[in-house]
Amino acid sequence: MPNREIADTITRMSTRLPAGGPFDQPNSGRWTALSRRRLSRRSLLGASARAGVGAAGLALVGCSDDEEPSPELQRQQSTQQRDEPPEVQQQDVQQGQQQQAQSEQSEQSEQAAQQQSAAGPAPGGVIRAWLAVERHDRWDPHRSRYRYTQAAHSLMYNRLIQPASVSSGALEADLCALPEMPDETTYVFTIEPGAVFWDQEPANGRAVTAEDIRWNIERQQAAVDAEGLPDPHFFRREAYSRTSSADANAGGSITLTTAGPDAAYLAGVHASPYAWITNPEAAEQFGNAWRDDPSDVFLNSGTGPYTPLLYNGFELTLARSGNWWRADSAWADGITFTSGDTNNIVSLYNAAAFDRADFPLTNETVEALREQNPEHGAFELPLDSAVELLVPLGSDPLTPIGDPRVIRAVALAVDRPALLDRLYAGHGRPTGPVPWYLDGWSLSDSLLDSFPGYRNDRDGDLAEVAQLISAAGATASSSALPLVVADLFEGFFPGSGEAVRSMIADATGLEVDLENRPFGDAIDQLRNGESFCFLGWGAVPQQSDPTESWRSSLHSAGDQNWSAGTSAELDSLIEQMRVTFNLNARQDIGHQIQELLLNGDVPQWQVPLVNGIQLGLHQPWLHPDQRLFEFAWSSQRYSATWLDTSLETYPTDRELPQPEEQSEAGG
Repeated sequence: MPNREIADTITRMSTRLPAGGPFDQPNSGRWTALSRRRLSRRSLLGASARAGVGAAGLALVGCSDDEEPSPELQRQQSTQQRDEPPEVQQQDVQQGQQQQAQSEQSEQSEQAAQQQSAAGPAPGGVIRAWLAVERHDRWDPHRSRYRYTQAAHSLMYNRLIQPASVSSGALEADLCALPEMPDETTYVFTIEPGAVFWDQEPANGRAVTAEDIRWNIERQQAAVDAEGLPDPHFFRREAYSRTSSADANAGGSITLTTAGPDAAYLAGVHASPYAWITNPEAAEQFGNAWRDDPSDVFLNSGTGPYTPLLYNGFELTLARSGNWWRADSAWADGITFTSGDTNNIVSLYNAAAFDRADFPLTNETVEALREQNPEHGAFELPLDSAVELLVPLGSDPLTPIGDPRVIRAVALAVDRPALLDRLYAGHGRPTGPVPWYLDGWSLSDSLLDSFPGYRNDRDGDLAEVAQLISAAGATASSSALPLVVADLFEGFFPGSGEAVRSMIADATGLEVDLENRPFGDAIDQLRNGESFCFLGWGAVPQQSDPTESWRSSLHSAGDQNWSAGTSAELDSLIEQMRVTFNLNARQDIGHQIQELLLNGDVPQWQVPLVNGIQLGLHQPWLHPDQRLFEFAWSSQRYSATWLDTSLETYPTDRELPQPEEQSEAGG
C-alpha cells in the first residue's frame, strides 16, 4: 500500500481516549463502555507514517499465540492460559429495581464526572485496591503469564507502545513514540526523550538505549535460561520470532523488520499485555532466581512509574519511582494491592481501607453498597471471559460429535437469554464470535440479532435445529452426545451443566451424557483429540484484533484448530486480514468471517454464549482514568488515576510502609 495510505490509515487509528470520571451507568442491562464514547483524533507530525495498525489476537481457549510448551508443562499451562474464572456470581434482582437503581446511579456518575473535571489531577495519597497478589507466577517480565502478575508488572515496566484503548485496538506511545513505517515490513521506533531505568540496582538510573530493546527482543527469541539451556517458560518466543531483524541506529532509534506484511504485528507483539522492556544487567544479576523465586519482589528492574516496596504474600505495595521520567502521570505516592479473605471486602470498603469495590463481590452485593453510598462513583465493566461451548468436530463421522450438522444444532440449541438470566441475573449480553465490548471489531447489535441463536425467534431456532437433526439422521441417534462441564464453572454456577444439558436435549431430542471434569484436564484432552462438547469459560482476550487467533484456531493450517472442518473461503479471508493494514478494511473482513461462522457456512467449534457484566463502586476521593475499567490488561491506568486527599473523608492514616531490605539478588 502507498506510504500516503499507510499514513492516513494510522492517523485514523492513533487515537487517545479522553481523561475523566467514571463510566455512566446504563439505562438498561447493556454496557455503556468507554469504547462507545467518541475518540478524539490525534494528528501526526510531518509526513512519517506512525503505526497504529490494530491489536492482535483474542486468546484461544486453553491456548495462546505462544509457543507450544514441552509436554510436562502442558497441563500447567492450559490452566494458566485460561487463568482465573470470570469474577461474578448469580444475583436475584427484580428488573424494575435494577432499572430504578441504574437510573439513579447514572445521575450520580455524571455528577462525579463533573466534579472530577473541575478539580483536576493532584499528586499525593496512596491507592488501595483488591488484587489476588498471592496468585502471581514469577517476577521475570519475559517469563510471567498470570494476569495478576501482569497487573503488577504494568506499573513497574513499559512496553515499546501500548493500547490507547484495549477495546478498539488504537495504539499510543509508551517507551517509544509510535513507529515510522517507510514500508509494510519496516518499523522505526524512537525512544522517548528522558526514558530511564529505575535509579537503583542493577541499572542505576541509566538511559534506555536501542541496544536494550534489541537485547529484549533477542532474549525472547532465544528462550534460554541463565545456563543457556532451553526454557519453555519464555511463552512468547513464537510471537517475538515474527521479528526478522532488530538493528540499533544512532540517535536513539531501532529498526525492526518482519518477513512479510503483518498487520497485527505491532499490537500482537510490542503492545501485547506482556511486552515489557527490562535491562540486560537484571538478567545477568538475577539469573535463574528471576524465574524460580516468586517471593522476592525486588527481582524486578523496570522503567515504569512505580517500584516495589513490600510484598508479603498477600499484600503488594508499590511506591512512585524517584526518577519517573514523565510528569503527567504517577499521581499517587503509592499503590497497595491486597488479597486475603474476600469475605472482608465489604467491611474494608466501608472502613475506607479499599478504594474500589467490584470483583470478587457479586453484583447483588455491589448494588447493596451503592444504595448505602449514593455519593460514591459507580462503574461497570464487562467480564473478560465469555461463557463458551467448545464443540470440536470429531474424527469419527458416524458419531453425533463427528457430524457438522449436529454441531450446528447444538450451537443453536442453547437459549442464550435464558442462560444469561440463570448465570448473571441479566447483567450481561449474549456474545458473538467477537464480544460486543471490542469496539469496531464486533458486529453491530442489529446485525448480530438477525442470526439464528441471537435473534428474538426461539421457535425459528428450534425449527432449524429440528431440520439439522433430521438431516443428520442415523448419525445423530447413533450414540449419546457427551457434554463435559468444567468443575470450576459448575462450582461457580451450581446446576449450570444440567441447565445446558436440558436445553440441548430438549431442542435436539438427543440423549446427552453430562460429566464434570477438572478444567485443565478437559482442555488437555480436547487438545489431544478427544471428542466431546465442553462448557466453561473462554480465555481472556489479550487484544481486540482476532487476526492471529483466527489464523491459529480457524485456518485449516492453524496449529490450534481442534476441528476437522476446513473452508477455502475462510482461509482466504483470514490471510487477507494478515496483510491488510487499513484498520477499517481489516475490521470489515473480520465482520465477513463472523457472518460465515454465524450463518453456519463454516464449522464454528468455539461457540460463544454470553458475557457477564460486573458492577462496581469507588470512593469519592478516587478519580480513575476511565480506561482503568475497560476490561482486562488495563491496570497501568492506575498511574493516571489520582486521589483528592483534600476531601474530609480521605483516610488521614494512609502511609506507605517502611521499605523492606532488598534481596541480595535484587540489590
